[in-house]
Amino acid sequence: MPNLNRRLFIAAPCLLTLTAFSGGASAAAFQLQEQSASLLGSAFAGRSADAHDISHMYFNPATLGVHLGHDPEAEVVLSYISPTFDFEAEEVPDFSQAHPSQGEMPGQQSAGGGEDAFVPVFYAATDIIPGLRFGLGINVPYGMETDYPEDWVGRYDAVNTDLMTIDINPALGWRVNEQLALGFGLSAQYADANLSSMLPEGGPSDPNLDGKLTVEGDSWAYGFNLGAHFTPTDGTQLGIAYRHGMGHTLEGDADYQASGAQFTDDSTDGEADLDIPASVNLGIAQQLHQRWTLLADATWTQWSDFEELAIEMDDPGITPLGENPEETYDWDDTWMFSLGTRYDHSDQWDFRFGVAYDQTPTSDRYRTPRIPDEDRTWVALGGTWQPEAVNNLTVDFAYTYIWLDDAAITLAEGLADDGVLDDPVAGEYESNVQVVAASANWRF
Repeated sequence: MPNLNRRLFIAAPCLLTLTAFSGGASAAAFQLQEQSASLLGSAFAGRSADAHDISHMYFNPATLGVHLGHDPEAEVVLSYISPTFDFEAEEVPDFSQAHPSQGEMPGQQSAGGGEDAFVPVFYAATDIIPGLRFGLGINVPYGMETDYPEDWVGRYDAVNTDLMTIDINPALGWRVNEQLALGFGLSAQYADANLSSMLPEGGPSDPNLDGKLTVEGDSWAYGFNLGAHFTPTDGTQLGIAYRHGMGHTLEGDADYQASGAQFTDDSTDGEADLDIPASVNLGIAQQLHQRWTLLADATWTQWSDFEELAIEMDDPGITPLGENPEETYDWDDTWMFSLGTRYDHSDQWDFRFGVAYDQTPTSDRYRTPRIPDEDRTWVALGGTWQPEAVNNLTVDFAYTYIWLDDAAITLAEGLADDGVLDDPVAGEYESNVQVVAASANWRF
């Protein structure tokens, strides 16, 4: 125990430093599923039921109780996420007859917004009294970054979006009896966001004359998660878990940099509400054969809580618009369904495969280039290696390819509503995400 505690105090600050480099959403909206390399290999099928290692505690804290009697252990997970969000305008509208400028709205008609990212995660666990196991997770559950050129046709909707969360989640797993384990955890979550977009100064005839509004802020919020794990018969594991939503109030600065003849740089304090959704997960792990296990999963996420992102600036007069920015999302609740399998090849190796369907919470009407989301299909594979010469080390690895349905989007609606353009800019996204993950679990 003393050695484990010392390692925890050393590893946790290092991990918090590493999370500064995270981003790049891989699941619906801006959610990051990559909290477990072993689960990534099965497309997260059976996440609340298959108590393979302590990384499953994030999805169901009751799985800690299944590991009772194990030595103290720690696990580090590192994922590399590479998203591609490629926009192509179908038709760029002309300026309206009310404006003397001729021709199309200027700006790049195609642009890519995806940004690669590393996502690190840390876990530790140990028994504290008979029947009770303690676990600690430091996770990055939500995050993304999209970054577009400052002269693309969607610059008045978005240029840069950078969101990161860090979740510190201590949890307890209680083994009630041989069939039932219960779990409970608390979360302290830090969120940091940076949003920017261009603003037209006297009309969008020249991108070089645009101003730029950047809003940044951070916040702490608190929540809880709980779950149950049931083993009705040998070879059958069932899990159910709930993670409560959180309400962040991001407080920070709004900065406006005027261009053209202005060359001014004004700032003011501001804040914005960011709602993190609640979720419910149901999972099953059914052994079909001595070596084969079927994994299945259904997860519901309450994205309908995320209705808008309204920024309240103390002095909205720092911009030519003289008003507080507000973006309507009006999202829907979603389901993610996963199906996978695990093949226990030997004492040193096992392998996984999985597929998943992940609904988007948005629609064509409310899609934004900040989060150009659509329904996603996952294909994943992975495995576990336990070296014969190092019995207390386990290594997991996985690769996932995710393709998104083509996503229609409408940009510059505000300019069309104001009569500056004949019509908004219509376009489409072609997107995909690739994820590579690995983890090392060490039992002391």
